[in-house]
Amino acid sequence: MGCEPKQKPTAKVKLSVNGKDIELNSFAQNIISQTVIGLAKSLRGVGDVETISLNISRKGE
Repeated sequence: MGCEPKQKPTAKVKLSVNGKDIELNSFAQNIISQTVIGLAKSLRGVGDVETISLNISRKGE
């Protein structure tokens, strides 16, 4: 069994947790981007997706 060739990211993903930028490899970028894009496209009223901004805050739990 050999190593799989490196994937190229299908979209640029930036992740920051508690203000700290987190470096993502191509695999992680692809998983995150395809999941969020698929979720957004399934919502009524969303057409073609060019960019998505997502901010998640757990304050006030």
